[in-house]
Amino acid sequence: MPDRYAPMQMRAAAFTGTANWVYLGIVMAILWYGFQIVFFSIYAMWAQSPNIVSNPAVIDEFTYASTPAAVRWTLATFAIYTGLLLTASRAIHGIALRQLIGPLATAWAEFWRVSLYLLPIYALLILPSLFEPEAEQQFDFVRWLLLLPAILPLIFVQISAEELVFRGYLQSHFAALSRHPIIWMGIPSFLFGLIHYDPLTVPYSAWAYVVWATCLGLVCADLTARSGTLGPAFAIHFINNVGAMVILAADTWLYGAALFVWPMYGLAWEPWIPFEALMLITVWLCARLAIRR
Repeated sequence: MPDRYAPMQMRAAAFTGTANWVYLGIVMAILWYGFQIVFFSIYAMWAQSPNIVSNPAVIDEFTYASTPAAVRWTLATFAIYTGLLLTASRAIHGIALRQLIGPLATAWAEFWRVSLYLLPIYALLILPSLFEPEAEQQFDFVRWLLLLPAILPLIFVQISAEELVFRGYLQSHFAALSRHPIIWMGIPSFLFGLIHYDPLTVPYSAWAYVVWATCLGLVCADLTARSGTLGPAFAIHFINNVGAMVILAADTWLYGAALFVWPMYGLAWEPWIPFEALMLITVWLCARLAIRR
């Protein structure tokens, strides 16, 4: 393992003695099927409640997360993944939340340091778009501010669930099975990209988004390996999703709590790929500067 990734060896060491492909498959199955069982059980009870039966339009609101309540509930469902992962990793590997995150004091400090470095970049790139004629304001500023105390913690619930699964568990487990970064960085990042595949979108656009999400996963994976904690990955994922869900959101999904909405008119987002690539490179370099690695 390259010297720059020495902290990753300590993360992989937590899985020494219990790392194998069978356990990996079991945990993945628990996450996939466990989520389906818990989520659809809750959904079935909710969808059959008198309020929903009498007003089925609410189901569409929750499907697209087009209202603040729908956004809150959608984000909250990611806690199911966290609960399943912590239960499975404790039972199979004897690994707790602290070990998945890394040294908590370091993770906390790096989360805030990376966040402070990234905020000016995202502000510089997002705020000018709010003044474009296409951007549509959907809340007055005061009402939007009142949404934030509930929305922001739930965004952290969502991003932390994904980071704990892909960078906390999968990356560390793969690193215990193989010393090659292409394995322990590449496979979890590609799986992270795959969960962003949208079958309702035209294939070339859907796969382009998978590639972008995979690259975001690689950025988070690299920083996790360099720092030895999930702090930098938490920061990048959190700041990115706040910008995309709370400040300026595309009107396709999870836009119900955004101050401004950008209408996509069903168009593909490929013209944005060069911008997104430059953005990821800038974010990666900025985060490395923040953690001095």
